Amino acid sequence: MAMRGGPGGGSRGGPRRTGRRRYFTRRKVCTFCVDHVKYIDYKEVDRFRRFLTERYMISARRKTGVCSKHQRGLALAIKRARALAMIPFSPDHKTSGVTLAG
Repeated sequence: MAMRGGPGGGSRGGPRRTGRRRYFTRRKVCTFCVDHVKYIDYKEVDRFRRFLTERYMISARRKTGVCSKHQRGLALAIKRARALAMIPFSPDHKTSGVTLAG
């Protein structure tokens, strides 16, 4: 039986790699699942402040590590808090006398 590939002896046909090992990122765990949160309350602004970017956009699921179920609840809570002026819509959003916690 003829061997595939050229010199180097790799089973996939390419030369065998030597040196540093690949870096694997750690899988992110949903913080809401860990805390057994059933409902994300829009009044807990400090809790979901870390899921907003510096421009007050909702961060993506793959970046924050939140599961899809809690990401939907988180987005809804953030939108409700924005509508009630608990958090601003944008960095230059003018609030009338409402102070932001944090």
